[in-house]
Formats: sequence, C-alpha cells, structure tokens
Amino acid sequence: MTQTSQHRFLLLDGMRGVAALGVLAFHVTVSASQDFQQLASFYLFVDFFFVLSGFVLWPSMPHTGKQLGRASAVFITKRIFRFWPLAVTSLLLALFLLDWERNVLVAQDNFNPPYGSLAGLPQDERVHILVFAFLLLQVFLAAAIAINVPLWSLSAEWIANVIYAPLTAVKWGLGIIAAIVVGYVMLWIGLTYDAQFIEYSGPIRGFEALGRAFLGFGLGLLLRKYLTQLSRLRNWWLLTVSIALVVSLFFIEDAWHWNSYRYAITYFAAPIFALLILQLSKFEVTPGTRKAKVLSFMGAYSFGVYVFHQPLIQWSNVVLGTPHGVYPPGKWVVFFLVQSVSITIVSILITLCARVLVERPIQKWGRRVTNKMASRLTS
Repeated sequence: MTQTSQHRFLLLDGMRGVAALGVLAFHVTVSASQDFQQLASFYLFVDFFFVLSGFVLWPSMPHTGKQLGRASAVFITKRIFRFWPLAVTSLLLALFLLDWERNVLVAQDNFNPPYGSLAGLPQDERVHILVFAFLLLQVFLAAAIAINVPLWSLSAEWIANVIYAPLTAVKWGLGIIAAIVVGYVMLWIGLTYDAQFIEYSGPIRGFEALGRAFLGFGLGLLLRKYLTQLSRLRNWWLLTVSIALVVSLFFIEDAWHWNSYRYAITYFAAPIFALLILQLSKFEVTPGTRKAKVLSFMGAYSFGVYVFHQPLIQWSNVVLGTPHGVYPPGKWVVFFLVQSVSITIVSILITLCARVLVERPIQKWGRRVTNKMASRLTS
C-alpha cells in the first residue's frame, strides 16, 4: 500500500469507530425502549463492517493461484490471531456478568435466568453451547449467540474469510462475484424460511447471517480490487448521493419496522455502504496530525467497543435498572446518553487492559507463527 493510500484510509478508520458507536446506540435503545426506531435501525452498521472488512483485507488475501493453499492458510491463521483474543475475552466477561446478573435476580426472588445465561441447562448442553461460542460458530446455534450477541457478525465474517480465501485468486474477480451471488441466495433463504426467529432476534443466524457477511465482504473485496478503475467515480455529487442513501436506510427501516418485509433492506444495505466507502476513500488525512490521531484511536478501539458493549449494557439494565417506558421522553434521552457514554468509556478501558494483557502477547506469538508460514511460502 502506498503512503497516499494510507493517508486516504485513515478516514475509514474513523468511520469504523462511528459504526461501532452506532451499533452500541442500537443495543442501548432496543434493550430499554420500543421508541426511537431510527436508532433501532442502526443494526445496519454491521453491514458497513462487512464491506469495510473486505475493502481493508484485500491486500492481505491470495491474489494468484501459485501456492494458493499455503497463501490461504497464512491469511486464515492471521485472521485467527486477529479475531480470537478479544472475542474470547469478551465471552469470558459475558459469562462472568451473566452469573452476576443471575445472583442479583435470585436475590430479588426472580428465578428466570437472564438472557444468554446457561443456568439450569444440562451439563452436556452447556458444553455444546460453549464450544460453538468459543470457536466463533455462533451463527449455527442461537443459544451461543445469546451469550454475547454482537459476536454473531464475527462468526459470520470468520466463515466468509475462510470461504473467500481461495476465491480471491480466481481471475477477473469471478470467484468473488460467485460468492456474492451465493450470499444473496443465502440471504433470501434466511429471510424467507427463518422469519419467526428473525422477527424476534433479527437476521443474525444461519443463512441470513452468512448471506449478509458473504454479500458485504465480497463487495468490499471487489471495491478494493478495482479501486483504481473506480476512482474516476469519486466526486462530490456521488458523495452527497451516497450519504443521502445511507441516511435513507435508517428512515426506510423505521417506516418498515412493523412489517414482515422490514429486513429486506439488508439486500441493498451493503451496496449502499460500498458506494459510501468508495467516496470516502478519496479523502486523505496526513499522519501525525491531531485529526489523524483521533481517527486512528477510533479505529483502534472500535473492535473492543463492539465486542464488549452488549454484556455491559445487559448487566447495567439488570443490576442498575432501565426506564422501561415509564419515564417521560426527556428523561429517557438522559438515560440513553448516560448509559451510552458510560458503556463506551468502560468498553475502551476494558479494551486497553485486554490488549495489554491478552491481545498483544497472543498476537506477538501469532506473528512468529505466520512469519514462519510466510517464509515457507516464499522459499
């Protein structure tokens, strides 16, 4: 990657942080209120993550058929060391907080286990759920998703990474295009035949989850692969159009909120986010400036905010309580702002500790492993 492109993509780092805060706002809202459905539509920022991930990861993926198997293995191994440290840490935190919530509820004579708790389940079933959760296979088991809901997208993206790794070497992007088509088909199957689960929990498991990941990740790969050719389509007019389309996503979803076809919006969310990313890739930010440092910080801690926020929100709601619609709108807004800011700060602090104590040591070891694999690839 050239120095110029590094300048350019700092803005996308910042957008990653904005998207993480958007998902956090979504979970704060749906956990405590049926109002403010524009915020409840912020789950669509996950589709932005899928597209951005493909865009960012394209340079590190196999581009030729030579030694394709080894190149794919190197890429997949790197993704393991990228995903697992904070994901596993967030699962451990979630299990700890769920046990805390359970004790609080029992002390209040409420013997219903909190959402995601494994309390009362047979030992073999608990082991089964935990295996799926810690292997990031949540999209295949709803009970594993419930432990820490946002990890469904990491699970779906992880599977997309594995499938796409050998496909990126196919000429003219035909392998990527084929996987995008498969993504649309899976999304249609999921939205059509998993409607009952989706109505309660959203399109976050099975075919619908994998479809969103395949679709978004593939579009991001194509966007980066042909960025030079597509750069002529970057201008202020299309930037305005792309922003207007993104904003319209949230209001359209709000208008469709109580209709059975509301999640059909996921068919075109990823292409709209791809257009936005294309336009934003035009802008350069000079490294070392205050703006660059802020954007880099937002990007660096977005992953931690994403994986840690939901267990903290649920703990706060169970232990500290929520308005539950009894507050006037003004007071609910105060609750929303206080909880959002507090959870963001705590998530960043936990991320800082987890990066020092868990992520960096594991990734340091991971770099040695992948460097040895890469050296064998070039020898």
